[in-house]
Amino acid sequence: MVRPQDKKKISKLLRILIKHPEGLWLRQISKDTGIAPSTVHYYITRTLSEIMENIGVKDKKGKYFGLRIIRLKPKVIEAGEKGGLETIFEFLKLSKKI
Repeated sequence: MVRPQDKKKISKLLRILIKHPEGLWLRQISKDTGIAPSTVHYYITRTLSEIMENIGVKDKKGKYFGLRIIRLKPKVIEAGEKGGLETIFEFLKLSKKI
């Protein structure tokens, strides 16, 4: 079960990422949503990881350096545009991420 404030934050993240299918960098997502960068990072790497794509350069240890672009997978954007955010939340529930 998702706490109401978490669902509100996740909804903000999903809306901004649906609006920008080309992706955004973490600080821009934070700025546009008003959610702290550490919280954005948490949701992207934990709760939303299965529906996200990361674009950027990794070092030998597999960590991103430089500019890292974060975007939703194309099918997720399509589902969000057709069925709204509830469709995406249903998928996340089924995958036991929320």
